[in-house]
Amino acid sequence: MPETSKGAIALEFAGFWRRFGAWIIDFIVLGAIFSVLEPLLWPDFGKIVSFTTNFDSNYWVGQFRALSNIVSILVSGIYFVGFWVWRGQSLGMMVAGIKVIQTDGSQVDIGRAVIRYLGYLISFIPLFLGFIWIALDSHKQGWHDKLAETYVVKIPAVPEAHAATPPTAAA
Repeated sequence: MPETSKGAIALEFAGFWRRFGAWIIDFIVLGAIFSVLEPLLWPDFGKIVSFTTNFDSNYWVGQFRALSNIVSILVSGIYFVGFWVWRGQSLGMMVAGIKVIQTDGSQVDIGRAVIRYLGYLISFIPLFLGFIWIALDSHKQGWHDKLAETYVVKIPAVPEAHAATPPTAAA
């Protein structure tokens, strides 16, 4: 568990399934964003005059798909890095009640957030092994967490405050 100082709350690492649920929510949010942006990347978007030419349309469609992939990586990077730096949580993490912190317990800075996002991309490449690693690791860290020196922890529940009852008067 993350180191705690005297009087601090001991945090519990967030497990694979909770993190996976948060990622699904983020995937849905990003899908909605991409559905708005996607038409802007179509080869014929904004074409005013239609004319026939001899160019290879397959070549241009491939170029636009490559551009679409780059835009997707940039937009998702801005989404994750922005939320991690701002709150330590993406929207999915907020719903799941988890937060990303540095291994020393401090808030994630922009450098660590960028490294963590690049680690996300690396974790995808070998059939998601970098994410599956979360289930196997004693600190519940994926490869992206290890690269960025971060933990994902459960946010402790806030204890309920009870109103003080006034003393009863003796009769």
